[in-house]
Amino acid sequence: MTDLVRRLPVLLAALLAAVALGACGGDDDDEGGQEGVSGEAKQGGSITISQTSQPDFLDPALSYTVNGWEPMWLVYAPLIGYKHAEGEEGTELIPYAAEALPEVSEDGLTYAFKLREGLTYSDGTDAVASDFEHTIQRVLNLESGGSSFYLVIEGAQEYVDGDDEEADIPGIETNDETGEITITLTEPDGTFLNVLAMNFGGLVPGDTPFRNMTEDPPPGLGPYHITESVPNRQFVMEKNPNFAIPDVPEGNVDRITTRIIKSAQRQTQDVISGELDFMQDPPPADLKPEVKQRYADRYEEAVTVSTYYFWMNQSIPPFDDPKTREAVNLGIDKPALARIFAGELQPGCSFLPPGMPGFSEELDVSGCPFGNPNEPPDLEAARAALEESDYDGETITVWTNNDDPSDRVGEAYADMLNQIGFETEINILDGGVYFQTIGNERTDDLHTGFANWFQDFPHPANFMFLVDGASIQPTNNQNFGNVDDPEINDLVSEAGQQPELTDDVASQYEEANRQLVEEFHVAPYGHRKLATFVSERMDFDNCTLFHPVYQNDYSSFCLK
Repeated sequence: MTDLVRRLPVLLAALLAAVALGACGGDDDDEGGQEGVSGEAKQGGSITISQTSQPDFLDPALSYTVNGWEPMWLVYAPLIGYKHAEGEEGTELIPYAAEALPEVSEDGLTYAFKLREGLTYSDGTDAVASDFEHTIQRVLNLESGGSSFYLVIEGAQEYVDGDDEEADIPGIETNDETGEITITLTEPDGTFLNVLAMNFGGLVPGDTPFRNMTEDPPPGLGPYHITESVPNRQFVMEKNPNFAIPDVPEGNVDRITTRIIKSAQRQTQDVISGELDFMQDPPPADLKPEVKQRYADRYEEAVTVSTYYFWMNQSIPPFDDPKTREAVNLGIDKPALARIFAGELQPGCSFLPPGMPGFSEELDVSGCPFGNPNEPPDLEAARAALEESDYDGETITVWTNNDDPSDRVGEAYADMLNQIGFETEINILDGGVYFQTIGNERTDDLHTGFANWFQDFPHPANFMFLVDGASIQPTNNQNFGNVDDPEINDLVSEAGQQPELTDDVASQYEEANRQLVEEFHVAPYGHRKLATFVSERMDFDNCTLFHPVYQNDYSSFCLK
């Protein structure tokens, strides 16, 4: 999915007063409890949680970060989605807004759905089949970071090239009377079911405007709806009174207030004191030992399918020269970067992460072409590679955001580049705007910087599209380094057309990953663990589900 962008912000006194009315630890919100269906999860009450940064968007057509998807997974229901379960079980696709999984034609080009009868959005609007086409039109029209996933639909590219937001997409046929939805592709796409399950496909009413709706999020079909959105301060989710999708949990608590709090230290102290009930980011390095020792009964870590890496923009000097990219890969001190994450980063060289088909443990560690990632770098080799390059001493800009520890990672990266022989300056942006900025071709001096990626769905194509030349776009570009290697493009394209992820297909992705690393197109340095840390009043043992795609499942949260 998304990149893990944990961002930041500010709180006002007035907000604190408002929030106090809504939830917060230690108040009297836990009055409304009753045993859940399982007999373990208490129902009702309110909780207050935190994110370090404002989600990039609170609009399903646009959001493409963990900050946005983690809550909105519970607000917007696509035709199909993932089972709410941990581990491999959580990668199972099940019907959401559709009655059943689709019938797929033998040639893999046609997907036939039927919308569930009687679905109603949180605002009382009836859901109809044509809402699906409108949902996809918004993704394409708004130049969403996820728009490239849907260009395989017949007529989608022509829709993008046109200037009529209401224009028909021929590859989407709907019937509001019968609820039938038929999607026709231009070529087989082995990931298309996963694409349909992405948050971008969360249905919205057919009259939802073609603009960013973050300040007034549209209604959805999920178990919660967003009832308040004050960017950079807080947003509130409450149970959707019209929710009616079987096999999707309706949620335990009635109200979830998410505050945006920049300081990880403050968030940690607030969870300890009960002012907050959950923090999305892990506790910072200086407080983590205390948390693990004193609050082990409500803290745990989970390995995520993710990669942290530095992008190097190959469309401009100096990183259009492979020798400069080789120098960077040779000179990165991966153990030093891992220490910044306080043990929550496993050093590695592979772009495809552990747990993903196509991952090579050899490439990640013992066979890493730049040396063992658990050992200090060979700076002399890095300097020699730079000497052989065309680099002329120009100052390069290193980009990162002010989320903890992204800011410190960016600063450390700049220092490492200086030690190799580059001249650098650093540009640290607010986490809420960082990825839009570095994904906009009009931004000046986009040389290199911080990035990370957490799986959108359990398929290697979800990582490789980040380095596929076909995914480059002028805004909301996710291929930050503008990687456009014809051989890798062909490998990814061919593998992506296979209807099933067989061992042979996984081998194709493994080869693409190997070429990506050995040709220095990106500079991966590790894979992330994340933590779940909740307040004393939360039922940690029964109500903290960690999903393999969407991370912490807020619908599982409950009070004691």
